[in-house]
Amino acid sequence: MRSGHVIYKVDDLDQAVKEWRDKGFVVEYGRTENPINALIYFSEGAYIELLQTTGMPKIIQLIAKFFKPKNLEKFLYWENCPEGWCAFCIEKDCGDLEKEIAYLKENKIDGFYLKKGKREDTHGRTLNYKCFFTQGLDFPFLMSYFDVDPKPKDFVHPNGKRKIGHIKYYISAKYYDILRKLIDDDSLEIIKDNQRAGTFEISID
Repeated sequence: MRSGHVIYKVDDLDQAVKEWRDKGFVVEYGRTENPINALIYFSEGAYIELLQTTGMPKIIQLIAKFFKPKNLEKFLYWENCPEGWCAFCIEKDCGDLEKEIAYLKENKIDGFYLKKGKREDTHGRTLNYKCFFTQGLDFPFLMSYFDVDPKPKDFVHPNGKRKIGHIKYYISAKYYDILRKLIDDDSLEIIKDNQRAGTFEISID
């Protein structure tokens, strides 16, 4: 697996799209009607997702806040966290995630498996994917790659940026070796740090 995408939480999606476009990035909304996110794609490597809301119904949020189910912990955090980098996804080039999920469960990392995720993007393409949302906030979630590649070919943003060149991901000591065995990505640096576990930094080249 490799770095898939990084999520930047925003309070106002339209304003965030404008700000990133003003910085010279090409940004597209996740869908045409009532978008909840927007994407900044690169031809290679990880991409950026600007996220305003997960789309979780308010009633589910209220129930989840009361009962605190572990499988929804990430979603609740993404709904309520302040603006900024909030989540990191590792990605598989093709196929399902069963082997990786089994490996995580063997190491006592459980979660929620979304087997049939899909969305229609602003180009009319239906993008199918699978996700495994690990419990807790200090381990990345997993995703299969889209069955239709949405990334532009040989693309350079107007500001000259081509890719996310480096990601520093901080993880607790107990999960370090587990994550290392899942990842094959020279652009990703995994750092043991119990205090900063689940946080990350990126540089864009």
